[in-house]
Amino acid sequence: MKSWLLFKSCATERSRSVRAPKPGEFFLKRLTVLSLAFLLAACAGLPNIWGSSLPPVPTPTGFPSHTPTITLTPPATKTPTITPTFTATFTPAPTLTPSATPKPAKTDIKRAIIISFDGMRPDAIEQAPMPNLMELMAGSAYAPLTARTIDYPATSPSHASMLTGYCMEDHGVIYNKFFMYMGYAKGTDVFQLAHEAGLRTVMVVSKDKMRQMAEPETTDVFEVAYGEPAIQKAVLPQIEQDFGLMFVHFAGPDNRGHKYDWMSGEYLKVLREGDAVLGEMIKTLKAEGMFDTTFFLVSADHGGHGGNHIGTTIEDYRIPWIAYGPGVVPQILDLQIYTFDTAATVAYALGLPIQPDWDGIPVYKIFGEDQLRIHEKYPCKT
Repeated sequence: MKSWLLFKSCATERSRSVRAPKPGEFFLKRLTVLSLAFLLAACAGLPNIWGSSLPPVPTPTGFPSHTPTITLTPPATKTPTITPTFTATFTPAPTLTPSATPKPAKTDIKRAIIISFDGMRPDAIEQAPMPNLMELMAGSAYAPLTARTIDYPATSPSHASMLTGYCMEDHGVIYNKFFMYMGYAKGTDVFQLAHEAGLRTVMVVSKDKMRQMAEPETTDVFEVAYGEPAIQKAVLPQIEQDFGLMFVHFAGPDNRGHKYDWMSGEYLKVLREGDAVLGEMIKTLKAEGMFDTTFFLVSADHGGHGGNHIGTTIEDYRIPWIAYGPGVVPQILDLQIYTFDTAATVAYALGLPIQPDWDGIPVYKIFGEDQLRIHEKYPCKT
């Protein structure tokens, strides 16, 4: 009982000590409480006092659905563009093989020209110079140092060996003068073979003693023309009429060599004049559509030194020997060649029978063939 009275007395005393709140204080406290409640609701994601909810915070796992489409598109566009590129690169390759033009063969030879520059040394060709002959040489088989004439380096005996295929003692032209009573070169020469085969034969020369190189009945045309302009005037019409075998002889180098010395300015000048005629011959053959089926053999009867060619130096014996035409393999020939090999080689080029008694040997090597025979020594008597 005492306890109760004591508790009541203390509570009454405490209530008296507490001050009653003023009218405005109660509203302020209530507003503060509501504000704190609002903030707590916002942080906790609860509805605010206005009755609406805040927008949801996006989660990190929400990636756009169109992203894979963007990454896959570039590879799909690259694939078709690579394929046609390789196809275009390799397409033209197969067209190279059928476009190759076959090279002319020996069987394409329809005619032959033997050209002799009387007294021309091989080293004079470039010194002159002779551009048309040099152009032929660029595609020819030629012997710059290993071709020589017979032991008697003179016009008539040497040319007789060139056209007959025999040594001097066999063809019988042992003189260098025009002796008609001594007849013609003996044996079967290349002009006789060509005429018997039905080929049209032509000789245009600038020394009348050349008549003795072949019998008249074996030459369809024989004409003497003095000087390079006259030779051109005589030769070109014969080319236009076509032919099977032609021999053209330029006497100018020999004449100028005797008068002004070999390798002199006048000697080289007349070589250029003869080369100009050769150029016109080539032009005419091309104009007539015959150049690509024509075999050329350019040579000389002898060389010379000083004012003569009496056989005391190698320059007297050494001659050019240049073969050009269908089937000829361009090369420098290092085998021994003699002037009587000219007749044999021309006969072989034209498909004419090689004579068993000839001292000359066809130079098969110019056609890329095996050289069946060679000169192991000088075949003529000394």
